[in-house]
Amino acid sequence: MHTPHWFSLVGLLVTATPAASAPQSFGDWFDARVKAEKAVVRERFQLDLDGDGRADAVVCYDFKESEGPGTTTPVILVGLATGERFAMRGGGLGPIDHVGCPSAPSSQTKGRPGSLYLGGNGLTGYVGGVSLLFDNKGPLLVGGSTGDRYHAWSMDLISQRTELSSYEYSESQTEDPVPSRSAAMLASGTQEPAPPAPVWVSWGKKNWSGDADAGLKVQWLRKGATVTVIATLRDDQPVPAADASAKAILGADHLELWWSEPNGDSTRAVQLGVARTAGGKPVATWFQPPGRKDKALPSIRWTAPDRFEVDLPVSWLVPKPREGAVVHDGDMEPPSALAAFTVVFSDSDGKGQETLVSTTEKRPSAESSSSLYLAEPGSRYPRLSKGVFSWVPIQQGTTLRELVIQ
Repeated sequence: MHTPHWFSLVGLLVTATPAASAPQSFGDWFDARVKAEKAVVRERFQLDLDGDGRADAVVCYDFKESEGPGTTTPVILVGLATGERFAMRGGGLGPIDHVGCPSAPSSQTKGRPGSLYLGGNGLTGYVGGVSLLFDNKGPLLVGGSTGDRYHAWSMDLISQRTELSSYEYSESQTEDPVPSRSAAMLASGTQEPAPPAPVWVSWGKKNWSGDADAGLKVQWLRKGATVTVIATLRDDQPVPAADASAKAILGADHLELWWSEPNGDSTRAVQLGVARTAGGKPVATWFQPPGRKDKALPSIRWTAPDRFEVDLPVSWLVPKPREGAVVHDGDMEPPSALAAFTVVFSDSDGKGQETLVSTTEKRPSAESSSSLYLAEPGSRYPRLSKGVFSWVPIQQGTTLRELVIQ
């Protein structure tokens, strides 16, 4: 029997369910909270902070004090287009008392123009700030800077460079900056390694004629509890190692990996030497410390005639993160995200070291080291320490007033 069209329409009306209401946008939520709580909006702009091509919201607000002309310390909110929201407020970056309101970035903005720069001032002329990107778990550190009357330090994980300048008084009472440059190497937690880190000829420059004579490219990749250093070498006259002894490796073209162990002796770095025999076999040995001779060597692979990879346990480089613990040590990154690590290519003439190309501008030592920043698995950059600006995720029911640090 033919069913009338009007009966079918009635059935559709009866069985249809109301569409789920879309979640309130960050802008609508913030505007409603400002109106209800009488907050004062100091800054408001948009910026793509997670790289998905969509504009994310950045706002900064405070409240007028109930007594007197003053205001509360500012609160910065970031609302991602994907729905996640985060608040940053207070200090936690060295002696900075509280973070100031950011401005919309431009080509003249301090730090990375495509990132969010947050900073503040402290006692004795101290200044500091961080450049941030975001993912759905919170802020990611891509750069930072600090300075006072005696030092100026900057770090950029895009260019993977760091620089420290010390201002020393001479007899003429003038300040002469003495810069020290090194690599801020990035171990990405994604499927792709970061671009090569910068290197310098740190010793034997008079013997060096260019990259073809002795060249080094260093990249890193993190996979779970393992971090892999990928080194590409250039050498116009390769000198292989005769065997796996320390003497044979030191006399050959070889790579040296230097790092400080967690809770270890900071004055004596662990040193691993890696070379290749004439037959292409990888050989390695511990140079330092003497007591490490009995420890198993890491996995080493020559993946091409000029490239090798070394897998290192993350636990060798940084302390294990403490679940649920917030470290308030004034550092930008959590302790589990930063290691003192230096990569060195030693070019030999068959009799001994001729040139050193390294991730430090000065000859590597316990006092002259580069840095390795470790991202969490799945992230491109390391997480900002939760002790910095007391950053927290916020929910739909959060009020603006409760985010203010008294």
